Amino acid sequence: MDFIPAGNEPDGSPLLAPKPGGATANTAVAAAKLGTNAAVIGKVGDDGFGRMMIDAISGYGACVKYIGTTHDACTTMGFVTLSQDGDREFTFARKPGADMLLSEDDIPNGLFIPGDILHFGSLALIPGTPSVKAHYKAFHMAKKSGAILSFDPNIRFALWDDRKALYDLIIELIPLADIVKISSDELSFIFGTDEEVAAATYSFAKGVSVVFITRGKDGAAVYTRSFSAGAPGNPVKAVDTTGAGDAFNGAMLTRFLGRPLDECLEPEYLSKTLHMANTAGTICVTRKGAMTGSPTLNELNAAITDPAEARIGDSV
Repeated sequence: MDFIPAGNEPDGSPLLAPKPGGATANTAVAAAKLGTNAAVIGKVGDDGFGRMMIDAISGYGACVKYIGTTHDACTTMGFVTLSQDGDREFTFARKPGADMLLSEDDIPNGLFIPGDILHFGSLALIPGTPSVKAHYKAFHMAKKSGAILSFDPNIRFALWDDRKALYDLIIELIPLADIVKISSDELSFIFGTDEEVAAATYSFAKGVSVVFITRGKDGAAVYTRSFSAGAPGNPVKAVDTTGAGDAFNGAMLTRFLGRPLDECLEPEYLSKTLHMANTAGTICVTRKGAMTGSPTLNELNAAITDPAEARIGDSV
């Protein structure tokens, strides 16, 4: 549950409003709002915020069948403060949070079929928690079924006491993925360089098929082994950047779902995918809240301009 700024008390102290969030849940909702079949696998507390989360996800059209509840921990809470340009700083109440208690038993056998996409991040993979084994069970099942795996590290340093453990985890997860989405401000930590081509080349050597890099107000880029393209930033006033990358992911994964991966990597199709995903992220930053901010299909279609605006770069 994200708590985002909602004005100030008369004495100037900030008011925070609860908004359902969580990176992978935001991505599922973003896809569902575009008419895509999406579901969330996770766990919330048996509390008011947990029920609010389930109701919100379901209300946006994503399946909540695989969201469990627990009495052993509260729903994780993230408190967001925003700068004047909409950038965020996070403080978490999570020692532990319910999401960390997702277990192997919560991942039913036969969950995935060919053509599915399993999207995951790093937030619920704190070493020593039950959710680590649950994730790896899901990874194994998805790969065995022929599903596509999509990874967004979505780094939140505030959740990690040991940054080396986080780095080691991300390096271990990259080879599991077919699709990797990285924010430009994460490049240096993960790859030791801000150079996008170097990051993409490393990922390809580990078996990744396509790398998306979001650049905040400067747009986004996509790389395959033989092609690259860029989408320019859109001049909008950022109100809240929470969930922008997840809105990008939801639109991008919608374009991959149910299609052979090779077809999705064709240059023209991939350029349009990048353009649509970049536009979805742009819309999201103009509104408060991650789930509320991601666009509906009508809103996204109305905002799409000529995909030819995507800049075609050199191959990698």
